[in-house]
Amino acid sequence: SNGKVPAPPLVLLHNEIVDFVSLIEPQPKEIDERELMVEKFKILAEDTFGGPEKCRVVVFGSQATGLFLPTSDIDIVIYTPDENKHDNEKETGCKDRDMENNEKVKRLQATLEKEKELDEMDRWDINGEGLSPLQRLAKALEQEWKEKLSYLEVIENTRIPLVKFTYLSLNIDVCFNQPGGPEAAQLMKEYLDSMPPLRPLIFVLKYYLSCRALNEPYRGGVGSFMLQLMIVSFLQNRAREDFNSGRMMENDYDSNSKCLGSILLGFFELYGLDFNYITTGISVRDHGSYFSKGSKNRREFFWQPSRSFSLAIENPLDITSDVGRATYKMQLVQKSMEVCFRVLLAHVSDPSVPCVSILSSILPPTNELRKRAPMVHDLYDGVESDKCTESSFSGNDTSDTDCEIMHGTKNTQFMQKSNKKTKSQKKRRHQQKKKKLKHQSQQLQDKKRKKNVPKERRCSDQKKKR
Repeated sequence: SNGKVPAPPLVLLHNEIVDFVSLIEPQPKEIDERELMVEKFKILAEDTFGGPEKCRVVVFGSQATGLFLPTSDIDIVIYTPDENKHDNEKETGCKDRDMENNEKVKRLQATLEKEKELDEMDRWDINGEGLSPLQRLAKALEQEWKEKLSYLEVIENTRIPLVKFTYLSLNIDVCFNQPGGPEAAQLMKEYLDSMPPLRPLIFVLKYYLSCRALNEPYRGGVGSFMLQLMIVSFLQNRAREDFNSGRMMENDYDSNSKCLGSILLGFFELYGLDFNYITTGISVRDHGSYFSKGSKNRREFFWQPSRSFSLAIENPLDITSDVGRATYKMQLVQKSMEVCFRVLLAHVSDPSVPCVSILSSILPPTNELRKRAPMVHDLYDGVESDKCTESSFSGNDTSDTDCEIMHGTKNTQFMQKSNKKTKSQKKRRHQQKKKKLKHQSQQLQDKKRKKNVPKERRCSDQKKKR
């Protein structure tokens, strides 16, 4: 009626992803609260361990990359007085590893370094109280922030000993002298700069795993760093396939290569249907590649006989480390991604299954999202629609609605669509149930009517039919 051609389903899905990211990404108020929390903790840690000369507080993980969800933890590492010595040893070790061809020697060196770190933590005692750094920190937290702490736990008998605590509504994890965390955050920032689709995909897939309780490594789920490497590997191989097939020349993507809907569908297809978890491992070094988990130089580090379906991912900062080793629910994750792929495919294929919101079919809206919608909407008040002068993924002009969604002026549409969908589903179920009850009552009436007819009359009716 208005003369506008309806957008293809993949374009609608792309716009919903952009809309969802603007809803779930960190807002200025949340960033300020977390940065203030980090500064408070830095002051407490320096007072506890003898000042900034004797300890250094560094943030890593999603807090450092800006990829945290509203419920994400703040990851912090404290470097002890031996950090400089440790850094020098690590740099020397990296040079030696480049020249060393024996993988067993590499693994032995890593084990010895880990044992040395734990031994140093056990022996490190500033005031002679017989407490480890973890215990000293927990004691200081209990004394200084007792009224504002709702949770405090020291976890020492684990691969990475740490202190977990909740300050007001923020969850914080603190470890000591752990290498790799800040380096991994810096590496991810470089990937984010070179891969534009990486950031929105991380937010969508982190929320997807969180909704299904598959995002905690200690519970067998996919951790944040592991998920990021999975997405990076997928984008690397997708770009290579596009280049080899001629769809991408000199970094000039076609419309499907830029469409977030198409990319998300491809991700679920790869890890839900196509990827061979039993035989194949992932490496993101040197523009990405796959390797055989059972090969001679990989078997010791990436093959798990008791969990052959595990996803082996080489840590780009330590090629002998398997990032996916702790994820023992990988088969469940794979099945979940397969279901999501089929659901999305049903909504974007021709003929498509009609729905109000494609993305909400796999990302159920929660009360947390409903609370965020008004707050995020206020940030984008006053954004002019004429700023959208060209499409974000094709050479054609988009509709006014699509432009507004991309720039956040309609960032509550995902929630509105989801609410409408829920109401329509309830109404449809009610009508179906009412129709079914009416049919059952009609059948009961017919049976009673047949029983009440006299036998002689029934016989005469049968004779007449003959």
